[in-house]
Order: sequence, then structure tokens, then C-alpha cells
Amino acid sequence: MRVKHIEKFSLVLAICLVVLSFFLFSSYSAKSENNNYKNDLFESKKRSGTEYFIFRKEISIMPGELLSFYNEESELAESYEVQNILIPSRQEIEIITEDKKIKGTSRQEVIFEKNWRSLPGVFSIRQNKETIQIKLSDVVGIRGKLWLKIDANLKTLNDEDLTVSFYQKTTHSQTEAHLPERLKWINSGTEENQSAYDLFTPPIIYIHNGELTTRLPEKEVKEEKIEPFGLSLVGVTKSEYPLRLKSWVGNTPYFEDLATIEDGTGKIIRNRIEVGKPHKRVEDRKPGQQSFEICDSNDTDKIFTVQYFAVQQYRNPETGGLKPVGRAMIQDHKLGGKPFEINTLMKGVYAGNMTFNFMASLPGLDPKEFSFSSSDSLATLEYGGRKYLVSEIDLESKTLRVTKQDPRLEEDSYQTFSF
Repeated sequence: MRVKHIEKFSLVLAICLVVLSFFLFSSYSAKSENNNYKNDLFESKKRSGTEYFIFRKEISIMPGELLSFYNEESELAESYEVQNILIPSRQEIEIITEDKKIKGTSRQEVIFEKNWRSLPGVFSIRQNKETIQIKLSDVVGIRGKLWLKIDANLKTLNDEDLTVSFYQKTTHSQTEAHLPERLKWINSGTEENQSAYDLFTPPIIYIHNGELTTRLPEKEVKEEKIEPFGLSLVGVTKSEYPLRLKSWVGNTPYFEDLATIEDGTGKIIRNRIEVGKPHKRVEDRKPGQQSFEICDSNDTDKIFTVQYFAVQQYRNPETGGLKPVGRAMIQDHKLGGKPFEINTLMKGVYAGNMTFNFMASLPGLDPKEFSFSSSDSLATLEYGGRKYLVSEIDLESKTLRVTKQDPRLEEDSYQTFSF
């Protein structure tokens, strides 16, 4: 009987040891996976979901060049191509062109892709009190603490025996043509007995907040906050074309201007339009006067031209009766594109006009809504002393560009919206 009890006791003890070993192993694995590593050569950060490597020293490298990692036998272990380089705003950098070097502080965040020399954009550098505009196509090199995007996983680089080399174009950099450095991945939680003093070096003692210390705390550098753009596109709707064909006399059509209402009466203004001649809006219109007038074909304010007008008989499919219908072909000089038809049967015409609804919001100011039509020649939105100018609308790519002017700043800022 005692033997059977001993066997049962041994079985229970074995099961307990297995369970305990499982939990200890799981805890150790989880601890290992969650261990944070800090590298004495570079660090890793994420921006908008993209992982970048930032070296702790100034380097010079461009998209398309290689970062190569070598083992102890000087054999190439891994090679990664720099896909793009991110320069944050307010970053100390040196820009190298074909004929000069410009050192200063970046004014806005910019990303250099592999085809940066074929792009038409510019970016700004503050040098003392002067702001310098540099074309992307003029840049041949950048030097600074650059953010590099490469196809590498931090865990794959956790090897003490690897060294890294930078291959650089000698046409734009005279230094660090091939710089090997030792990679040492150090556990940030490791406690090491490190001292800034030799054995017989007398330390300098400071009193800070009533306590003795050998090091004074570094002063906190307050970064100047950059004001957000402050404008967001909240909605885009199709808008009815502001002309409606109502009648005709002979071969001369009469259109209603839906955008102009007679003061006092609330009536829509009717206009006699000459076929084949461009028309623009009447400035300082008086009561009872037309809202459109004939203008020169070179006039920059011209809006539309009725290229063709005809009267045709239309048969009602339900009653079989005939009815005269006026038909006009319109060329809108603001919208561009192909001519389109307006006839007396149409209750509404949609020729590509869009209404854009914006919401302006900045810290310390009440939100405000703005809207404008794509047919407007220039839309200006004023908000809190700032001006937002709609400088470009591309209906084909469905994008519009807005310029922000702030009287407190020397430079304008820009943002492109998609709809």
C-alpha cells in the first residue's frame, strides 16, 4: 500500500514540476521579447507608421545608396538600400548643391525619395535671420542627423559582431567615404558601474536643490511649437451650373443668372446673350440692368460663350405632341473642358461645378465654416488674422492647393487636399 502511495505522490510531484517549468519558460520568453534594446550608433523611431533609423552622429548619404553590414571576417552579411530620407522641421542640416554648401535649420518636414532630382518642389532653410529657398532638383547631398528608411528589422541587427559601412558619392562629400563602426547592442536595463572619473581624479561637487551632486542637470530646451495648418476639407458636393435657358427671340437666347438676385424684389436676373461672343459679369451693376455683358476674347474675366443656338421640335413620348425646344452649346472659360448643352427642358445643369466646404480651427479660436465654388476665379478665406488662398484646383486629379498666409511669419505654408 505504501508503494502505491509513493507512486501517486511521485506522479503529482512530476506534474507540478512540468507546470512550474512551463510558466517559468513562458515568463522568461515574454521578458525576452519585451526587452528594449538601445544602440550606441543609432536609434529607431516611427513616423506615420514608417520606421526610420536615426544615427547619433552627422552623416552624409542619399536615397539609393547602401548601408552594408559586415561580420568579423569582413564578409558582407546584409546590405540595405536607403529608400528615402526624412528631414524633420527645425533640424540642423547642411545642403550641398553643385556650386555651394548651405548650412541652417529646416523650416518644414520634407522627404527625399529616390527621384528627388526630377521633382519640381522646393524647401526652405533658415540661416540666421534669412530664409533660403532651395529647389529639390539642385540638391546633390545632405549632411546631418538624417532619418533613413531601409528594409531592415531591428531584431535582425541584434548582433555584436556586425559592423556598418556607409558608401557615399564622392562628388558631394569629402568625408566618411567608408566608415566602419562597431555595433554593440546594450540592454538598457543593465546596471553597470560606470564613472566619469579615473581612480585619483577628484570630483567636482555641486549643490542642486539642497543636495550634493557631481553633475548638474541639463537645462530643458523648449521647442517652439509650430502652429497647425488649421484648415480641413469636410465635404465636396456637385453644384448646379448658374445659367438656365428660359426663352429666345429669333436666334437670340435668354438665360437666367441663378447666382444673381434682384435686390428688393428677389427676382432672378434674365440676360440677353449674343451667340458666338464671350461674356463676363457686369461690375457695379445697377437695378434692372443685365448681370452679363459682352467682352473681348482676351479678357481674363470672361466666363462663358454660347457657341451655338438652335430651336428644334421635340415630340413628347407620352402625348405625341410637338413642342419647340431651345438648345445651346456653352463653353465655360473658367471650368475649361469640352462645351456642354443647356436646353429649355433641363431643370438643372451639372457641368462639373463643385462646392467645397472647409472647417477652420486653430488653438484659441472658435471653429468657422467656409465654402466656395470651383467656378470662382479666386477664393480667399480669412480666419483669425490668417488668409487661406485657394491657389489651384485640378478637377482631373481631384486635388486643390491652399496657401496659408500668416503676417507673423516670413514664409507662406501650403497644403494639398484630395476630394
